[in-house]
Amino acid sequence: MKKQLIISFVILSMLLFTGASTLFSQEGRGGGRLTGSVKNEKGEPLADVKLVLQSVSYNFNLETQSDKDGKWGFYGFSKDQFKITGTKEGYAPFETVQALSGVNKNPVLDFVMVKPIPRAGQDASLDQAARAGLKKGNALYKEGKFQEALPYFKNFLAGHPEQYKMGINLSNCYFQLKQYEDAVTVLKQVIEGFKKETPQLKGNAQVASIYANIGEAYSAMNNLEDAAVYYKKSMDTAPPTDAAVAYNVAEILFNGGKTDEAIEYYSLAAKLKPKMAIYYSKLGYAYLNKGDIEAAVSNFEIFVKMAPDDPQTSALQDLIKDLKQ
Repeated sequence: MKKQLIISFVILSMLLFTGASTLFSQEGRGGGRLTGSVKNEKGEPLADVKLVLQSVSYNFNLETQSDKDGKWGFYGFSKDQFKITGTKEGYAPFETVQALSGVNKNPVLDFVMVKPIPRAGQDASLDQAARAGLKKGNALYKEGKFQEALPYFKNFLAGHPEQYKMGINLSNCYFQLKQYEDAVTVLKQVIEGFKKETPQLKGNAQVASIYANIGEAYSAMNNLEDAAVYYKKSMDTAPPTDAAVAYNVAEILFNGGKTDEAIEYYSLAAKLKPKMAIYYSKLGYAYLNKGDIEAAVSNFEIFVKMAPDDPQTSALQDLIKDLKQ
């Protein structure tokens, strides 16, 4: 009876979020939950930011908007790689790719949106046709017409190569269309533009973000080796503030058998967001894989204490007992 009640509760929860007619009809649905916030550069919450959660593997997506406190949430997805995008009038759009669980707790994602600031003299050099084309491309992108927006951004960049940062808009279209190789090509060109303008990239948060986007594209193509390279470049360029980036690198390294390096980045993720329990369970498994039982038990115990109601807690408690024998 207890098991039936649990199953009924899960089904009821999914009905609340997805509707009975599509409960079992669409791949990608599950019990996953993801929350976060959106703020501006001053740390003020941004309301009415449109956020889209799009599965990399399935024809499945969810949409939501941030509330007056900048808070947002997605509910009802399964384990997969997901692209998360955010748009708001007057702000540069953002996007990221995250590996999310459909059962366990996911990292809380906090985004910062910035208003694009053109370089001095650039706008004056744009003719009316270029402005109109760029405006049309941006409008199509906001409408979700990514294929239609592509030629407008391409033509703009062809006529105004000095505006290389607009390549980010073009790469966003390629991301939305899952044309990851094209996105990588464009983003690498943007990096070259930065190098010509400012050869010293160290400390440049925007460049660090672009490196992370390249890493996400490689990850989406299952090229985990190159993904790890560019995630590391991102963190080497500017001190990481997003624990999810460090976590992504750690996952890639651990799955690739590079346990010591994985431990380094799991530890960094835990340092950046110490209240995220899942980082400690991952550290526990990494230390266990290395043969360091004491460190494994220590991290498993932190996870159990932080997440007593998590589905994997019971199994970890049994594992801790076995390891201590």
